Amino acid sequence: MAHVKTLSPCFGLTPRERDLVRGVVAGRKNREMAHELGLTEQSVKNVLSTVYHKCHVRNRLELAVFAMRQHLIAD
Repeated sequence: MAHVKTLSPCFGLTPRERDLVRGVVAGRKNREMAHELGLTEQSVKNVLSTVYHKCHVRNRLELAVFAMRQHLIAD
């Protein structure tokens, strides 16, 4: 019998990735999130790319909708 991997409520997102999801949902730009979190803009882009992959979305809008529907930004 094969094992089926189930997704956790946070879809395997790290705390840093969840911080960026919150920023996207709040409408922050990469530059703003980089400054707030002490990252470079390129690091923000790299982390968001990983988040898109984990959440099976293609862009910020899809990520924001997905996050709201899945309650990824709840405390």
